[in-house]
Amino acid sequence: MGKLAALNSIGITGVNAFGLDPSGFGADLEVRSFAPTDGVPEDPVCGSGNGCVAALVRRDGILNARTYVSGQGQCVGRDGRITVQFDDRTIWLGGHAVTCVEGFLLA
Repeated sequence: MGKLAALNSIGITGVNAFGLDPSGFGADLEVRSFAPTDGVPEDPVCGSGNGCVAALVRRDGILNARTYVSGQGQCVGRDGRITVQFDDRTIWLGGHAVTCVEGFLLA
């Protein structure tokens, strides 16, 4: 985490890593997202991280599909799944969520 945090000195606030997931546990890719300088050592399920990965998958043809499932959070005990779909112009991310905290901001 210290080496990832040190990247903040050159303007990098987070890092996403991903790879093909041949495990057969219902995901085509495994994604991990780290942002220790923002107080998030590892995000269990990161929409913006998965959006960035989807852009690379689309651009580089990493998967032979326009729809896939991304797994994330298993390493931190929060096994999540994100469904990703894209066409030539748009990327859509979706899945199921659980509300952990609810609140209001008063101005």
